[in-house]
Amino acid sequence: MKKNFNINLFGTLYNIDEDAYNLLDSYLKSMQRYFSRKEGGEEIADDIEHRVAELLWQQSEAGMTAVDINVVKGIIDTIGRAENIAGDEACTTGHEDNFKERFTQFAEDAGRYACDSYDKGKRHIKTHRLYRCVDDKVLGGVCSGLAVYFGAGEPVIWRLGAVLLTILGIGFPLPVVYIVLWLVIPEALTPEDKLRQRGMEITPDNLVQQVKNDSQPVVVQKKGNGCLKTILVILLFGLLLPLIFVFLFWMKAMSTLMMLVSSY
Repeated sequence: MKKNFNINLFGTLYNIDEDAYNLLDSYLKSMQRYFSRKEGGEEIADDIEHRVAELLWQQSEAGMTAVDINVVKGIIDTIGRAENIAGDEACTTGHEDNFKERFTQFAEDAGRYACDSYDKGKRHIKTHRLYRCVDDKVLGGVCSGLAVYFGAGEPVIWRLGAVLLTILGIGFPLPVVYIVLWLVIPEALTPEDKLRQRGMEITPDNLVQQVKNDSQPVVVQKKGNGCLKTILVILLFGLLLPLIFVFLFWMKAMSTLMMLVSSY
């Protein structure tokens, strides 16, 4: 029975069996020995170790649960042996080629990351629907709806962030944006709406589970929400009242101007 080890490569833990560990350790040590005799060899050996960690991370992202000897052989074939990476002359002539390789790899990785992010965003928009949350709301349920839609943080964090930005003057139009979203975004009233909000498929099992969740008692007024609601109401009215006065003043001025024009 093979032993398994946990190795740490640049902050990431990998589960690796004994044969794979011995092969990987031998490969990295042979690289260090080979390049230690060359100018700038320590940097090249370090780059190789980074590349090994990067390839292992890519394999892990693709679903690999444990590193076996076949994975290590594939990595070695991808990177190559020392004599294939650089000849004696290449190792003594600076780092231009190495820089080009690293820049090219960086560009390729950045391109893949951008494509992956775009695909994830596209899938998210396709599978999720934005609703206001009726089960956990302070005013209109906009912040809680955004928190559920994006799956990022608790609703109270969104609310506190909006309040702080408005108080600091950074998010001055946020109350207006909130009111517009309140009017535009519908509420998640049905079990189907709540499933779409979280990007879940509408299946009989999911509907039954959602109905069960809706039937359970929900504490809407969470700790701290009362004070937060008061602050939000004050901010909203504190912004709306000056706007209302400005609008009334503008209407009065326009009416007076029309009367003066008509008198002539």
